[in-house]
Amino acid sequence: MKDQKAILHKCLRNDWPAFVISGTDICAIETMEAYYEIAKTKGCSEAFLKDMKLVIDEMKQFQTEEPDHVKVPD
Repeated sequence: MKDQKAILHKCLRNDWPAFVISGTDICAIETMEAYYEIAKTKGCSEAFLKDMKLVIDEMKQFQTEEPDHVKVPD
């Protein structure tokens, strides 16, 4: 999670499936929080979980500061 762009680029370069959630997506925070809980039960490392929390907090901050950009995805 430290370099989300690098992860996405690696997936694209290797033609691996990827799922992107934008901070503008009204479902983003709930989706990320659900993923966090799943990752925790699956045994992901504390470092990974810490990074996930940072991304979730970043999305919360964005949606609070930029509510006009948050919408139902289409």
